[in-house]
Amino acid sequence: MLVVDIGLVNLRFDGRRLVRRDPGAPTLILVGLPPQHVLEEVPSPVSPVVTALDPMKAVTADSTQLAFSVPADIDGLELSLASLLNWARLVPMTVPAGLQSPDTAGSTVFQGIPRSVIEFPTRLLITYDEPVDWVGRREPQQVDGRTALWHTRLHGARDGEVLLRAFATVADRSGLTANNPLTVEKLEDIVTLTSRAELSGPSGSLPIEVPSAPLQAEQFIMTPLGTSAHVRGAWEPLSPESKRRLLDLGKRAPNLETYDHITGLGRDQYIRVVSRGRLSTGHEAQLVSELRRLFVARPNDGIVAYLQRENRVVVKQPEVQYGSETGFTHGGREMPFRALRITDRVTPPLLQPVPGNDAFWVALQSSGSDHEFTLIGTDHENRKVSFTMPLVFVPDGLEKARQETQLKDLYAGDLNATAPSPIDQKLISRMNRSMGGQVMAMAQPPADALGSTSHAVGKLTFGLGVTGPAGRPVVGLPHVSAAEVRVPAVEQFTPNAGYLAVRFNDTFLQQSMEKHPAGAYLNLDQALSLTFGAEKAGGVASPNASVKLITSQAGVIPDVFKTGTAGDVVEALPLADIKAAFGGAKLLGFIDLGRYLQNIAKDSLGTLRQLGDDQIEAILRASNGLLPTPVLRIRDLVDGQGKELRYVWKTALGKRDVQPGDDSKDILDVSHAVLTLDARTVRSKDAVDKATVEGRLTNFALDFEGMARVEIADLQFRTGPGKKPEVAASGLELKFTNELEFINSLRSALPADAFGGGAYIEVQPSGIRAGYRLALPAVGVGVFTLSNVSLGAELSIPFDGKPVSFRFTVSERTHPFNVTVSLFGGGGYFSMLVDATGVQQIEGAIEFGGSAALNLGVASGGVSVMAGIRFEFDGAADRVSLGGYLRCNGFLCVLGIITVSVEFYLELTYEKHGRESVVRGKGRLTVSVRIAFFSKSVSLELERSFSGAPGDPTFADSVLPHHWHEYCPAFAP
Repeated sequence: MLVVDIGLVNLRFDGRRLVRRDPGAPTLILVGLPPQHVLEEVPSPVSPVVTALDPMKAVTADSTQLAFSVPADIDGLELSLASLLNWARLVPMTVPAGLQSPDTAGSTVFQGIPRSVIEFPTRLLITYDEPVDWVGRREPQQVDGRTALWHTRLHGARDGEVLLRAFATVADRSGLTANNPLTVEKLEDIVTLTSRAELSGPSGSLPIEVPSAPLQAEQFIMTPLGTSAHVRGAWEPLSPESKRRLLDLGKRAPNLETYDHITGLGRDQYIRVVSRGRLSTGHEAQLVSELRRLFVARPNDGIVAYLQRENRVVVKQPEVQYGSETGFTHGGREMPFRALRITDRVTPPLLQPVPGNDAFWVALQSSGSDHEFTLIGTDHENRKVSFTMPLVFVPDGLEKARQETQLKDLYAGDLNATAPSPIDQKLISRMNRSMGGQVMAMAQPPADALGSTSHAVGKLTFGLGVTGPAGRPVVGLPHVSAAEVRVPAVEQFTPNAGYLAVRFNDTFLQQSMEKHPAGAYLNLDQALSLTFGAEKAGGVASPNASVKLITSQAGVIPDVFKTGTAGDVVEALPLADIKAAFGGAKLLGFIDLGRYLQNIAKDSLGTLRQLGDDQIEAILRASNGLLPTPVLRIRDLVDGQGKELRYVWKTALGKRDVQPGDDSKDILDVSHAVLTLDARTVRSKDAVDKATVEGRLTNFALDFEGMARVEIADLQFRTGPGKKPEVAASGLELKFTNELEFINSLRSALPADAFGGGAYIEVQPSGIRAGYRLALPAVGVGVFTLSNVSLGAELSIPFDGKPVSFRFTVSERTHPFNVTVSLFGGGGYFSMLVDATGVQQIEGAIEFGGSAALNLGVASGGVSVMAGIRFEFDGAADRVSLGGYLRCNGFLCVLGIITVSVEFYLELTYEKHGRESVVRGKGRLTVSVRIAFFSKSVSLELERSFSGAPGDPTFADSVLPHHWHEYCPAFAP
């Protein structure tokens, strides 16, 4: 029942007793006991009913030595087991405080004297921290035929509780078993926190203060089979200064908070290790690792005992505040939450971290999947937003390099990978958090514009740590790197927009919202093209602007800002980039609006900063007021009865931007024009929309092929709920030029702004028709007579995307003019249609001829000859037609009995359609004879056509470009 080695120092046997050899030298009794602790392997979690269990590995502690000093008042000891086991009158020797290494490695001698050194638990060397006594039976104890195992109890001065101190770990033996919560780091922490040894800093500096408190043992019984003990310890955290100094020295700072250990005969029954740490969001937390011995009945082996470990994270700091002073790269602007509160207090049992990794994703033992903490974020307007997110637990005190390396490994992956790998997908699922459409402020709104930065959020993409080129993960610095939000102003024009991917604006991040001329805080990942119908944009324009910036007060606008390396706005973007934002925008339904936009002055960008309703109205009323970009904004109505969406823009246009090689014609003159668009939609609480739209284009002109010019001082479009659209045009004047200038002379007597009696203007929601018709009186001069002549001109400005067109006519096909000269006569007509793309249609015809009759009484007769030419060009069908004809008629009647008539008709037509051409000839001769009651008619017809080859070479095929370039300078050097 007893295994013990006893050594005597400065004692000799005089034949009767043990007496001192040297009265002045230390006299000691050294007691060596077998290992007092067995460290067992901890298997992975097993089911409650164990059917198979592999043998468990175990590591034992080294032997323990107790050293006792024989007091001077004891002159001798009996040489007997009972006397040598009577330790109550001896003085237990402890290792002096502050010493961690013996005089000789592997010994228990400190300062030349053997000391009491107990290895408990395995690899941890402890000693007494206060005077103690060992109490035990010196004789075997028998009860009911059983003999008790020898044991001795350590007894302290305070109601039996004993204070112990760890002074070193054993580092020259094999490693500890896996899954044991008492890792090498935890044993070193116990030494640091209980040894009362000073931690030295750099040479010449003060020692590093470390909280120190001894281990407390409610029970500590030593036996030949091991110790039965209940040992516990609790320690205050290191001060921030001490932790900083240790980490700066590249040392690990202890993070152990509590330690509780229960053993029976050297076998672990219960271990509880609590380590301080923080979650990746910065919340202080504890990693609680508990080891329990479980007893399970197996079908064949009876009761089996094994150790089982259970880890949990306990959140100690429910809420963390964030702000400009908490270490963020951009003053906290990258973090839309001012605070995060975690509602979880204790997690379910967790998956055992990978050995060697101090930091780990908090994952569930039951499924291996991440445990998603429930967080409640407080935004910049004190709204509460709840969501879930997996987090990383990071123990306190890790060396900076080690912590950074582990965090980089844990956050490895590409959140923006186009073809994500499994690692990327895992990180994406962890960082992308669903917000479920909750409304939150993405940035601190201006004091006078509360709610201006709030959105319904579908998803937030989180990041961790310092951002930028030198980015690295840092605990306590969570931020939002991307998001998906709803933008109500955009949704009104793009109903299928849904949640839009956004990121924080660079100027907002690096400078502040106030430093951006428009107060932008978010950028759309992809610029969004807004497609406006003419009926929504005022009829005069379809501004398909590409919006990208979300601002606090100006709403959603195109990105026309050029930024420097520090994120500051240095000027407006080049004109080419600004025009690119208006790709597809149309003026008057068909003209590329981007071609007439002008450079934006940097000074005018500030107009967008404070853009309330009063400021917008002042800009619209002022003759020189301009909004440099379209503004798309939504606001709550003052009376709280709904919301108002407004799209407003007022910009000056200029001369067309002619690109090299562009020889297209331009009919629009907007060198002094101003375009204004103001569309409002009011949505009431019952989801009823009322839209009011106003569009205006001033001081512009249309020029058609150098023949006519239409000048319009003011073109306005208005529409409102419950009424038809209203279109008004004022200051409209039509002038003819070049070959048609004579028309101006014909109407010179008429009022210039009214066109006279033949003028008309029709303004409809679909467009504008304005024109002039002038009927000339019949003119007779001698045998010459000109009659039925009319002149007409019509301008059409549609609002449905069709081009503006102009038509000029001289009479009409249905009402041709007439010309007679003596016995000859004829007539004709002419019309031409042109639009912005060129001539679309030309049609004309002229006919002439003469007739004569003769009556001799007995016989009478007559003859007529008519000839005509007709020309037609159809630009839409790419068809040309030219034709001419000759018709001759003659008759003779004798005594009314015999009548002979002859008709001759000849026609020649040339037609061209595309590259195919056809010439057709047609002739017909008809002879009719009537005698009394008998008549007979005979016709002879002939028709022939000749087709040209469809592959006839064009002019471009026949003349090489460099030949043509040499040919032209010969006439115009």
